[in-house]
Amino acid sequence: MFKFFNKNNFLDDLWGNFQIILDEISNPKSRINLLDKSGILISNHTNNDFTKNIKKNIKEILNEGESATQTVVDVIDDSSDMYWLILDDLNSNDLLSSLYTCINALNANDSLSNILALVIPLELLLDDTKEKIYLIYRVDTKYFYPFSPNSDDEKTRNKDKEKDLYNYLMRRKVNLENAEKKWLGIWGIPF
Repeated sequence: MFKFFNKNNFLDDLWGNFQIILDEISNPKSRINLLDKSGILISNHTNNDFTKNIKKNIKEILNEGESATQTVVDVIDDSSDMYWLILDDLNSNDLLSSLYTCINALNANDSLSNILALVIPLELLLDDTKEKIYLIYRVDTKYFYPFSPNSDDEKTRNKDKEKDLYNYLMRRKVNLENAEKKWLGIWGIPF
């Protein structure tokens, strides 16, 4: 039997957090900008018909109906058992809406356990500089956290920049992971 209503649905919380981010980036005094590519890191551990044809299926979902976006979809292999579903859209609202739609589609097709992380690159405005930092959403914990790699080779992080973004988003009531030990690094993000 299908469930039509689910209290405490993580998708509602996710969309609420996306709305906070969209409201913040539209604020002229904002210290963050959303970049035009985001991605979902997906594992092959439970391939089904939906995930076997993920690029085709997601393109169809995003491009059907009156509210279709112009989001470009690509799939990039990360390793033998993982890949990235990359979404590219200059319109921030459409990009986050498309990310949400992808998560919803994976959930509806019994593939939620395949999602390792949702990765949203941001520009953090610090004094007179703009620095790239990632906002990661772990589906298993249902929380966001910042990730600022210094480089892929060294596997070191800029903890000060991560704390800065964390504090900034915490004041705006984004659901953030409090335990830093759960702020897992994702190295080699292809965007």
